[in-house]
Amino acid sequence: MTRFVSITSFRSSLSALLKVKRGVYAGIPAEICNAFKGVPIDQIRANHDKILIDNDSIIIKLRLPDKRNHLSKADGYRLIYLVMRNLPVVALLAIYPKRGPMQKLDLGANELVHLLEAFKSEAFTHQIGIHDINDNLRFFTPMDSQN
Repeated sequence: MTRFVSITSFRSSLSALLKVKRGVYAGIPAEICNAFKGVPIDQIRANHDKILIDNDSIIIKLRLPDKRNHLSKADGYRLIYLVMRNLPVVALLAIYPKRGPMQKLDLGANELVHLLEAFKSEAFTHQIGIHDINDNLRFFTPMDSQN
């Protein structure tokens, strides 16, 4: 079974987007869940928009629609995630909209390297959070999962 985790900067970005007035970005968790729910890890790894490969890690950019605001994949969200070649783990690294009050056009190469370093650091220090892809991206800490 594929495990979905995230780094602190992803969770901060998601939280900031969800706080935007009038719920402009309220559909993000559902779009992320819809993109991955029931999809085998091999298919998640096979996304053609690989933007950085580092040993056993691959960073991928996924274009997501914003169905709530009737925007296509081209105008919706960008989800940056990391997959491992040999582990069924998807690490959510960044999310940003292409439209709206918090729009961003792209991530630079330095930002991608920083995201990879943040993932490695947080994995080493056990700061990675876990998400339930079947429950609207519900977040819990590794300590929560042991109860």
